[in-house]
Formats: sequence, structure tokens, C-alpha cells
Amino acid sequence: MKVIAIASPAGGVGKTTLAHAIAVASAEFGKKTLLIDLDPAGSLTFRLGFENPRLTITDYLTGRELSDEALNSTSERFAFIAADSRLTTNLDDGALSNFLQALPETFDLVVLDVAPSLTQSLKLALSVADQIFTPVDSSLHSLRALLQLRAMTEIEVTAVVKGEVSNPEFAPILDVSLAQSDEIDGLTKGTISVLTADKNSEVSESYRSATYSILELLGLE
Repeated sequence: MKVIAIASPAGGVGKTTLAHAIAVASAEFGKKTLLIDLDPAGSLTFRLGFENPRLTITDYLTGRELSDEALNSTSERFAFIAADSRLTTNLDDGALSNFLQALPETFDLVVLDVAPSLTQSLKLALSVADQIFTPVDSSLHSLRALLQLRAMTEIEVTAVVKGEVSNPEFAPILDVSLAQSDEIDGLTKGTISVLTADKNSEVSESYRSATYSILELLGLE
């Protein structure tokens, strides 16, 4: 099992969209995938239509046992665990690692959608991630966040570029760039990803290609 964190201290850079798309694409590629919302704001949880979930990742990190039946199965063929605001409370540093080791099913890939701030969510993700992927665009906002993230950890941090960004100093950069479109904002407001909403679009194909490159980096191709 490989664990990746989709993280950026900057908000509004497309982190949640990327995490969702990777989960969908990896499932399309035949990988058994678990997507976990680690953002106390629950943006991904709400996007996927799991408002007011009965059990969340906080319950499991504080001792609740996860059963096969409790895993949320989505129409896009990946498993999902929701978040809630209690993720801001103090949790044991090893809680996420212990949880992943005790999963009732075997997954090829676990994708963590991390809060866009330097919080406990990021600390938990850094304790388990094999690699970190962070979306960047041409804005100084996202590039500064990338540098800040790299300064915090020795884990490999790879930039996933949106549009045109040419700064070799920020390497490593994923070998596939994400296409940009004005339509993506509307497509990501529903409960399905852009890959499902518009399967054959340039944007969808770019997310699939990026996911395949990520799977190659992880040895899961």
C-alpha cells in the first residue's frame, strides 16, 4: 500500500480537486483506492455529498474500529472516509499510522486530502505519506506554499503544475501538466469529479495522465 498526501499551505490552488481526480483515475486504472478527507473544514466531504456523516476519520483516529461496512463506497469506485471539525483537537501523533495499519481491506493507494494550512492535519499526513504532491500555478501564492512545504519535511514533494509554470528551481515537477478550463469550477461543484462529468475533455485527460505518472513514481503502474 502506498500513501500520498495532496497538500499545500495555500488555499484555493485546486488541492481538493486534484485529490478527488487522482482517486477517480487510479480506480479507473484498476487500483483499489481509499480517499481520506483530513481537512477539518470538510470541503471534500461536502463535495462528495456526505454532509453530517455518522462516523468520520476523527472517530477512527480516537479508537473507533473501522469495519468493511463503515467504509463509504462512492459511485466513482473508490472508498472514502469523511472529515469533521474535530480534526482540530489534539490527536496522538501515531494515530493515523495505527489506523492505516489496521484497515480491514487491502488498498493499493491511499490519498490524503490535507487542510490548506500548517495544522495538525498536515502533521498527521507527514507522519504516514510516502510522497507529497502539491498543485502549483503561476501565482507567487502557490509557489511560496510549495517552498514552505518542502522546508517542513524530508519526504519527496513533487509539484503538479497547472497551466504554464517554468521554474526549474522548484523541481521536481511531475512530467504531466494539468490543463486549465473555465468550465472546471462548475464541474467540481457537484458530487462527481471532472473526470466523470466530462470524460473526454482535455482537462479530464490531463488529470488521468498526471495520475498515471504518479502511479509510476509509486511503482503501482
